[in-house]
Amino acid sequence: MNFLYLLVGLLLGAGGTAVAAFKLMPKMMLMDQVSKLSFDDTVAAIEKAALIRGWKVPKVYDIQKTLQDAGHDDMTRVKIVSICQPHHAYNVLKNDPDKFVTAIMPCRVAVYEDAQKVVHVAEMDMGLMSKFFGPNVREIIGNQVAVEEKEMMSTIVQPH
Repeated sequence: MNFLYLLVGLLLGAGGTAVAAFKLMPKMMLMDQVSKLSFDDTVAAIEKAALIRGWKVPKVYDIQKTLQDAGHDDMTRVKIVSICQPHHAYNVLKNDPDKFVTAIMPCRVAVYEDAQKVVHVAEMDMGLMSKFFGPNVREIIGNQVAVEEKEMMSTIVQPH
């Protein structure tokens, strides 16, 4: 009988942990912060912060326009700023075993306005994300990219 209680307890504990991880993981992997600036100023500030640090801004996607062009006229303002630090990218991509990381490159920073006109900045938690990769990617993304992105956002978003 004690073994049965132990088994049921283990199964319930494992199930509860799995459900909690499933529910919490998206909130852990993505950071969503309120901007100190207007929508347009936020987008411009992200571009400027990247460029002055030697990063590139290969593209800014106007998601609102894309969706409105498809007939969704009620879409609020949404842009995605792609940013890339070429030296960090090269140091990841020069190794064939690490090239699969291109699936999450370049880094993307989303700027969106909610229904109350509050401007948000959302991005992947690169420090946390890096922990799922091997030592080279973990070092570059976790200890360089994540640190530099945090510095870039520090003057744009409100403190937690």
